[in-house]
Amino acid sequence: MSNYQVGQYILNRCTNCFHKEMKIIKVIEKNFNEKVTYVLWTKCPVCGAKDNELVPENK
Repeated sequence: MSNYQVGQYILNRCTNCFHKEMKIIKVIEKNFNEKVTYVLWTKCPVCGAKDNELVPENK
C-alpha cells in the first residue's frame, strides 16, 4: 500500500528553482520480483517544473 497520495507535498528540491517542496501529481506502482517501488511524478508549486522519482516502498 502506498504512503504517497496525489496532492501531497514531499520534501524534494526542484531542479529548476531549488524550492524545497514538490507536489505529487501522479503515483505509479511498479512490481518487481521481490520489491514494490513507486514512480512519483511531481510538480514544483513555485515555477511549475515537473520531475519524477523512483522510490522504494519502505522509504
